[in-house]
Amino acid sequence: MLKNVRQTLRMAAITGVLATTPLTLSNAIASADYERVTSPNPIELAGFVPAPPAPDAAPAPDAPDAPPAPAPDAPPAPPAPADLPPAPDAPPAPAPDAPPPAPEAPPAPEAAAPPAPPADDAPAPEPKHKAYSVNWDAIASCESGGNWGISTGNGYSGGLQFTPSTWRANGGSGSPSGASREEQIRVAENVLHSQGIGAWPVCGRRG
Repeated sequence: MLKNVRQTLRMAAITGVLATTPLTLSNAIASADYERVTSPNPIELAGFVPAPPAPDAAPAPDAPDAPPAPAPDAPPAPPAPADLPPAPDAPPAPAPDAPPPAPEAPPAPEAAAPPAPPADDAPAPEPKHKAYSVNWDAIASCESGGNWGISTGNGYSGGLQFTPSTWRANGGSGSPSGASREEQIRVAENVLHSQGIGAWPVCGRRG
């Protein structure tokens, strides 16, 4: 019954608005308030969208955690015993390796020998006297005064005063006075080997 009355009033209000001057906002609010007061069980108007509910309040932030309790002080370390042996000495650092020896220097090149002088300018080598068993020069000095080419005509000739038979018998040729000193000494060595130093009975002692 009340529903029909409200619909009739709503239609009459809409018709009146269209036919006459539009209702002001205050009249509409007053009419709505009247319906809300007079109706013991008001029914929502068609098309009326109620306001959304208020959002829930944000939860209160959590209280900060309490700081951790301080750790108890650590007990002091016990004192070291006085009779402990001393710590061993650290081993000495190894000595650095000695550097390798320096390489030996190459030998200096040998100096080239000076060129030999020409044959024409070379001095003649001194004659070497052959070593004999006796001093034939001393014997010749006694026999002939050191004259190797003497010929006195008394049957003896040469520096060592050979007789012709003794000269030939001991390998001599020609005349002793014509032979060289070396040839006369060669024959005298043969006489010395065959007859001994007595072949020169006086001057042989000089040799």
